Amino acid sequence: MKIESRQPVESIQPVSRTFITISVIGSVLLIAVVEIGFYKTYLQFFPRFEGFRFVQHFHGAMMMGWLVMLLVQPILIRAGHFEVHRFVGRASYVVAPLVLLSMYLISQFRYLGILEKSGPSAAIAHLALNFPNILFFAILYILAILYRHRTELHMRYMCSTAFVLVGPGLARALIGYEGFSLPDAVMVVRILTPVITGVLTVADSVRARRVSPFALVFGFMVLHTILWTVRDTPFWQVIGGLIAHLF
Repeated sequence: MKIESRQPVESIQPVSRTFITISVIGSVLLIAVVEIGFYKTYLQFFPRFEGFRFVQHFHGAMMMGWLVMLLVQPILIRAGHFEVHRFVGRASYVVAPLVLLSMYLISQFRYLGILEKSGPSAAIAHLALNFPNILFFAILYILAILYRHRTELHMRYMCSTAFVLVGPGLARALIGYEGFSLPDAVMVVRILTPVITGVLTVADSVRARRVSPFALVFGFMVLHTILWTVRDTPFWQVIGGLIAHLF
């Protein structure tokens, strides 16, 4: 009779139980924020969803699928189901490109909508909100895969993709429930995410006595905030104008 040996997480993976627990809690909170934020603008129209396009459904499904994956993976590690964890990880080779495709398509959809309604300057300015997320997600995911054999780095980079998804849900929650305008809601998010990732970077760096991988995420969040702040300036209008050719 074969007896399965299930070792503690720490003896197999160089990731603490505390980090795994925080990852699970963070994923649950993020899913809650997304569900609340998108309820008034999307979920309440279930099951007919009259007036919505396929691209919106596709984007929503891919984003939620990624969030569920971020939730399930640390749970599998905590439970010691490492083979299942690796199988789900390999599935991300398909899911992640689909997530990126959905991010591109929804950015294109919104760009064209704003272009028709408000003109090229407004549409290019809005690209400062959506386009950086595509790049940041791709970079963080690629790093997570490159460091898949160094779990302490792999898990941090993979978890960091969640910060790309914070903005849409939280901004919509502020708009739908607190009456914020879109620019004000986005600015709150663009201030909050660098603060959160900055605190996370310092805490993780102090704990590990080295510069945390979250420092890269903090840099991304700061850069995103800067780009959103200068979205109406000639600087971004030129850069965004070049990016607009992709849409």
